Formats: sequence, structure tokens, C-alpha cells
Amino acid sequence: MNLRPLAALALLFAAGPVSGQQPKATDRPVPAASAAKAMTAPPGFNVTLFAGEPDVVQPIAMTFDSRGRLWVVECLSYPTWRADGKGSDRVVILEDTDGDGVHDKRTVFLDNGSNLSGIEVGFGGVWLCSIPNLLFVPDRDGDDKPDAAPEAVLDGWNFKDTKHNIFNSLAWGPDGWLYGCNGIQSKSLVGRPGTPEKDRVKLDCGVWRYHPTQKRFELYASGTTNPFGLDWDDHGQLFITNCVIHHLWHVVPGSHMQRMYGEDVNPFVFGYQTSCADHLHWGGGAWTTSRSTGTGGSPAHSEAGGGHAHSGCAIYLGDNFPPEYRNSLFTCNIHGNRLNRDRLERTPGGYVGKHALDFLFANDSWFRGIAVRGGPEGGLYVTDWSDTGECHNYDKADLTNGRVYRVVHGTPKRWAGDVAKLPDAELVKLLIHQNDWFVRQARRVLQERAAAGKLEKDTRETLVRLTKATDDVTWKLRYMWALHVVGGMTPEVLAELLGHADDDVRTWAVMLAADPARPAPAAVAALIQQIEREESPFVLQFAAGMAQKIPGADGRRLARAVEWRVLDSDDPNLALAGWYAVQSALAGTDREADWTDFLEHARHPLIGRHIARYLVTAVPAAQRDARLRYLVGYLDDTKIESAQLPVLAGIQEALANLREAPEPAGWNALYPQLAASEVPEVRTRAEALAVLFGNARALNDLKTRAADAKADSTARAAAIELLARRRVEGLPVLLHPLLTDAAVRGPVVRALAALPHNDTATRVLAAYPNFTAAEKTDAVQTLGSRPAWALALLGAVEKGTVPRADVSLVAARQMLALNDQAVKTKLGTAWGTIRPASGDRSALAKKWRGVLTTENLRTADAVNGRQLYNRNCASCHRLFGEGGDLGPDLTGSQRTNLEYLLENVLDPSAVVPREFRVTNVRLTDGRLVSGVVTRDTPEGLTVRTTNETVIVPRADIEGVQATALSIMPEGLFDTLRPEEVRDLVAYLGRPHQVPLPETAPSPTPKR
Repeated sequence: MNLRPLAALALLFAAGPVSGQQPKATDRPVPAASAAKAMTAPPGFNVTLFAGEPDVVQPIAMTFDSRGRLWVVECLSYPTWRADGKGSDRVVILEDTDGDGVHDKRTVFLDNGSNLSGIEVGFGGVWLCSIPNLLFVPDRDGDDKPDAAPEAVLDGWNFKDTKHNIFNSLAWGPDGWLYGCNGIQSKSLVGRPGTPEKDRVKLDCGVWRYHPTQKRFELYASGTTNPFGLDWDDHGQLFITNCVIHHLWHVVPGSHMQRMYGEDVNPFVFGYQTSCADHLHWGGGAWTTSRSTGTGGSPAHSEAGGGHAHSGCAIYLGDNFPPEYRNSLFTCNIHGNRLNRDRLERTPGGYVGKHALDFLFANDSWFRGIAVRGGPEGGLYVTDWSDTGECHNYDKADLTNGRVYRVVHGTPKRWAGDVAKLPDAELVKLLIHQNDWFVRQARRVLQERAAAGKLEKDTRETLVRLTKATDDVTWKLRYMWALHVVGGMTPEVLAELLGHADDDVRTWAVMLAADPARPAPAAVAALIQQIEREESPFVLQFAAGMAQKIPGADGRRLARAVEWRVLDSDDPNLALAGWYAVQSALAGTDREADWTDFLEHARHPLIGRHIARYLVTAVPAAQRDARLRYLVGYLDDTKIESAQLPVLAGIQEALANLREAPEPAGWNALYPQLAASEVPEVRTRAEALAVLFGNARALNDLKTRAADAKADSTARAAAIELLARRRVEGLPVLLHPLLTDAAVRGPVVRALAALPHNDTATRVLAAYPNFTAAEKTDAVQTLGSRPAWALALLGAVEKGTVPRADVSLVAARQMLALNDQAVKTKLGTAWGTIRPASGDRSALAKKWRGVLTTENLRTADAVNGRQLYNRNCASCHRLFGEGGDLGPDLTGSQRTNLEYLLENVLDPSAVVPREFRVTNVRLTDGRLVSGVVTRDTPEGLTVRTTNETVIVPRADIEGVQATALSIMPEGLFDTLRPEEVRDLVAYLGRPHQVPLPETAPSPTPKR
């Protein structure tokens, strides 16, 4: 089943912060004047409406200037992005002159913006995300009026396909760069206007940055889904918040983070780093189920944090909240109508995000928090989009409202002034202010003065002295950043910082050493020397990122230093960071001596495996033989199995989508040595490659093993799989007799699907009565993959030798997808018709409501329901820890909500996430493979079907048809008797697992 969400956000009940009955959602938000009072915050905190409609509407982004005034972007463009550059988006300045937490002055800076989604001020103007452009609006005289028309400093962000995945979250980093986020649908080519396509930076989801004076643009890190919020902690570590998959990420430069779907912009990353959060903010199951968790919604999701959709990120570094809140990360939970709070705990290699108690509850189903920022008085500011839908509402948006709230503890100290008017000496003093708002403003002003040549003559020297003299790590980092942005960081100072005892200091010394467009040779030399002896995994991750920025021999040397320090027991995230550095270095060399050097420095097997895989996949097929020849020679020279194993694995992965490949020179002589290895995995991997290369000895060995009833069944199954993938001539004749061999008949049935033969259907159907439930599922899937076999299967159904119930809806839909009229006709007469649900869903829902009454469900047999679930659903879904993972995990979904269940079962394809959509792949030999594509490469496709994973070489593909259909077909209930539907629904609603009879078949295992 695919228990998808309601198409629009369900305004149901949720466990909230206030005891007692929760209010139902209404068709209007809580009135602006009452909204702050309706909110629930921890004791001692006060919430005020800083601004609300009509003074502010659609507030999508905000920032502060040096005077403490709040600049807000009002995005009236959404949901229709404009291509003509015209619009009525506004930038307004809101000022609180008396410090009571309510603005009392409003100035419109800009009222003709288009597609605005992010804002920052500095360097004589305002920076705006305005897809497809990053704009700079000059206001050098500071009169709150643009001096000239906006300038597009960068362009190329995708707005045609982006929908709600816009680029966003502008903020100045500690290093003086302007940072921002980008979403997964916004596949963009960014550069300065006029830049040729080949010179542009390719990006989709991830973090980017732009230097305001050097005019440099970089993809800082890639991955996640739709990140919408970023901030830095006291030690300058960058975190982002994200939607759908994990919500919290510690961002290391040059990293490649887990994605929701699709491939990274770099096709050779071969693996993604994982989130630092140890929790989700919804109660499990498909992410879409958490859409109904806000005010009055699902308790399970609400107790976990409210939902999967997050926007905004602020790490509290102010001086107003109690001390325990410092370095806490706050983010808006869109579906939960609240602010989540996570504690950031440092580990030896990174961070762990821990779920603290949720901080602020809006108690308003219209609350849609978007941005969070710290202010000059130490308060926390939150924007509220104020609407019933979410970012997926592409057809409408309420443009009449919006709010900005201020949250403070007790009575904060009011601040008035202008940081930009302070002398340098006062700015330097502000660098150690307890409220980081002042630190950031002072650092930016110092950077602006340095860029304009207006820095006082002794400021740099003062910063050098303070950087060296200060023992406090937080202060030292702040002085380091300020010294860097004013251009005062020397190789000598960097060398001293690279040897500092604290790894946060060393980490930033590593980044600053490699930050300039042309790093100083002395700084790079000191950096490499430090990493060659570095023991902190935290520092090594950042050094790996910097190795990707340094070209030539120095970059290779730094990458090798990182690689050597990554041990085989180290965390996978660190090993991947090391690999990213090595891959960048390998991309710049074709010398075999360099390849060998990197292979010999790889102490973590993941890096060695990826090196071998890269060498084979990074070149066109015509050049592959030379790379394979080199690797065979390396394997021959390397007699240590622990070094051979990663290389063998890497070659296998590189050739995974090929059915056969020419045998490289030297393999025939090497294979007997590998086949005699004392390490079993060396033998099995070598054998798999030998089969791919058509090695006669390996093929004969596998044939003998497959037919040997005395051999280990697991080894026999592996042999059958390898032979089938190679499509060895005459293999069906070898396999047909094994259909009666209980030890291997399951693998045999699956293998036969890939091997066209006239006798297969007859032989499978003859053996069918003795198959287990799982083997019968395999048999139906195999026979349903080719027209002639499907006709034989349906004939058996018609005769009753194969029960109709054994043919699942998935199998029936696959047979329909064969597009064979005879099969379609036979399916209709022997099995039945698959009726599209969308036309009669209301009538069907009414029918089943009458059957599935509370009284009727009380009489259900939940044990029988579990057996029905195992037969119809378990091959795709996990429930209570059992089953497959082709569809969403159902354990945490809304299984007890009958309306929700009916909507999803009766019309499962109405709204289906793309990761669960079916693709039909037609092969040149007549087979149809129907399932979810999990990998798409130039060599072929990897397709997850309901009973196996099929690797399809590109050469074998006749056609590919992507559908909008869920992996779960319509009509499940129509295949069951009413009492069976009752039992299944009752079982799905059980809070705990029910036992199976001892004779009952187990769920179909995942393969």
C-alpha cells in the first residue's frame, strides 16, 4: 500500500502545548491583534506582534541593518514566478523606536520587485534573491531609497521548474562571504551575466556562497532537499534546516549530503553524508503523513515535533535568553505550527542535533513560520506566512496577511544607535560582545571599510595582537574572522593557528589558509604539514573540503594527507569526505603513478573502492580497457588481500550496469590467484568479475555449483544469479530441473525472468503447487513479464490451477503494461478488470464506510488481516519492523483514520511522491520490468520491483515509460471479499503486532 497524505494540508487535531481540548482549525487565522497572546512559550518568555497585516504581508525573508532596523521581503509573486522581471514584491523597513517589541515606523524601500525570496544588507546596498538573479540594489547614501536600478550580479537560477524550491536564506558568513541555499528542483547554472554555459556553476539542492568584493561564486556543499535556513554557532560552524528528509545538517565545505532523490551534480561522489540529527520531527512512516500534525492534529507526530517541513534557522547567540538556550537551534515547523528547538552537541568528528522541548506553539492552524533571526536586544524574530496550505499550494496564496513576531525573555535592554558610525576601535571591542548580533554587524562594517580603503592604520595590527594573545577560543575565533575579512591574515599567523591546541581554531585556520582565490604558498605548505600529523577527525573533514579548492600538486598532496589520516575504523562521513578530496585530486591527473599513490594511501576501504570505481567510470567506454588493465596490474602487484578487496569491489560497482565486458589484459593469468585466496570475499568478487568478462573457468565452476544439490544453498543462489545476469547460453535448460529443488527454486524462478525460453512457463506452472508463498509471488511476477508467459499464467488462473488471489494487483497491472491485446483480453476474462479509481472514488468510499463500521470492525479477525497484509502489502511496505521498503513504512502512518486509509487505498496515485512512482522498462528480448528506478547511469538502470532488484544494461533497453502511478495499484479492496477487507483494515489499525499461526507464511522478504 501507499498510504499517502491528504492532497491538501489536513486541518485535524494535534497534541499541542495547552492541556484540554484543542480548537478546530478555522477558515481564517487568529486575528493579528490576538495572535501573539494566543501563542504558548516557556515561562518567562513574552511574545509580541512586531508587525502584522496590513503593514506586512507574505513575509518570506528578513534581516537587520546596522541601526537595528528590520528589513522584510514581502513576496507577492508566489506561486507564479514571473519571467519578465516585473512585479510588486516589496522590501519594507520596520523600526521599533521605543523598544516595546512593536514596530512604530514603516518605510517602503522597494515596491516593484519580482520573485523575491531572500535579503541581506551591506556594502552600500541591499542584496536580494530574485530568481533567476541575485540582485544588488545600491543605497550608498543610506537614505532608504535605491540610488539606481538593481544590478544582477549573478544569474542562472532556474525558475521554470523550481516551484517552491527557490534560492533563499541570504546571510553573511564569518569569513565575509554571502551565503544562501537552493532547492532540489531548481537545477541551475549560475554565473555572472554573460558567462558561457561551460563556465557556469552547476547546482541544485545545497549551499552556495558569493564574495561581495572578489566577485567569486562557489557551490559550498550539495545535497538535502529544500534547505530553507542557515546560521552559524559560536564556533562558526554552519548548520542548515531542511524539508522532507532529515531536518538538520552540519555543513562542511565540499561535502555531498544525502538527497531526497536524483543524482548529485558531481556524478562521482558514489555516496552521501548523513544528517547530524539523531531524531525526526514526525512519528515515522511516509514523510507525507506529517502534513496533518499542526493545531488539532496527530498526537504521534506532534509529540515528535510536528512534521517534516522546516523553514528558517537561527542559532541563539544573544544575551537575553537564559544561558541554557545559547547555541540552541530554532526552526519553524510548518505543519506543526510551532518552533522546534534542537541542542547542538559537539562530538569528536562533528555534531549531534538533539531534540529539546519545542519552544513556541502558535496555536493557530494558519501559522506558517518561514524565517527566524536574532535581534539587537537579544530577542528572536519570526516571520509568519499565514496561510492554510503549504509550499505545495501552487494555485493560490492568501496575499492579504502576514506577521512578524518578537520573542524575548523578561524585559530586554533596548538598544539604539548605528554600529556603522562607530570608530574601528569600538568595532573591535564589539567583537567580543555577548550578543553575536553586534559581533556580526561590527565584522561586516570592518570588512566594508577595508574594501573601501578606509580602515584605520592600526586596526589590522590590533587584530593580529588580539588573535595571538587571546586564550578564550570563542574570542580567538572572532578575532581570526575579523582579521581575515580585513585582509590582515598572514601566513605566519596562520601557521601559528594551525598548530593551536583547540581543533575549532585549527579547523578555521585550515579554511582561512585555503580561502583566497590564490592561497599563499607558505600558508598552503603550513596547512599540508599540519594535516600530515592531524589526528582530529573534525579538522580532517574540513581539510578534505579545502583540498578540493587547491589545484595541482599541492591539492593532491593535501588530499593524500587527509586520505592517510582516515583509518578503516573511522566514521563513514569522514571516509566520504576523504574520498571527495581524493576524487577532486584524481580529476586533475592522468598519471598512473598518482593513481598508485592514492591507492596505496587509502587506509579506509571505502576510499580504495571508490578510487577503483572512479578510474573505470570517469572515462568513456572506449578508454575503459586501459584503466582496467592498469587495475589488473595493480591487483597482481598487490598480494595483500585487504588491499585487493576494495579494488575488486570498485571494479564491480563500476561495471554494475553491464551484462558483459571484454576481459582486460592480464586477467586470465590473475584470476587463478584470486580464486585461490584465503579471503572468501576476494574469491566471490573475483568470480563475479570473471563471469562478467566471460572467463570459461569461472562459468564452468558456476554451472557445476548451481546444479550441485550438495553445495551450500547460498552459494548456489549466488551462482544462479551471476549466470542469469550474464545470460549464459543454454542456462534455462540447466535451471528448469532445479524448479523442484527446494533449496534454490526461488532464485531459479527469479533468474528465469531474464531468460526467454518457450518451455519456461510450462515448467514453472508444473512446479507451482509445491512453491512457498514467496516463491509463488516470484513465479507470478516472472510469468507476468512476457506476453506468452502471461497468457499461460492466465490460462492456469482460468483453469483454477493457480488461484486468482495469487495474482496481485501489481502483477495484473504489469501484465496490462505489456500492451498486448490478447493478454489484456485474457486478464479481463480470467482475473478481472482493473478499474481506475478516480472516477468513482466517492461512491466506493461510501460503500466501504458502510462495510467498515465500528461494530463490524469489532468482529474482525486481525490474525487473518495480518496474513492478508503479508500477501498483498508486505512485499513493498514495512509494518512493525517487517516487510519490504519499496513503499513507505506504514508503522507511523495514520492507519487508524478510516477516511485517510480509504482515500489512499481507493486512489493511491492521486498524489504520489516521485520516489514511489512506477517506471515500465521494456527490454529488447520482450521482457517488461516494472518498478521504481533507483539508479540511472549512462550504462543502465537499476529497478526495484516488488520482488527483486533488477540491473538493466542500457544496451538491453528498448524503451522506458515513466508513469505518474504509485507502486501500489488501484482496486486492492476489489480483489478481496468484504470480510477480508474488514480483517485487513482492522489489522492495519492495531497499535501492536499480532501473532501468526505457526503454519502461516512469513512476509515476503526484501531482496
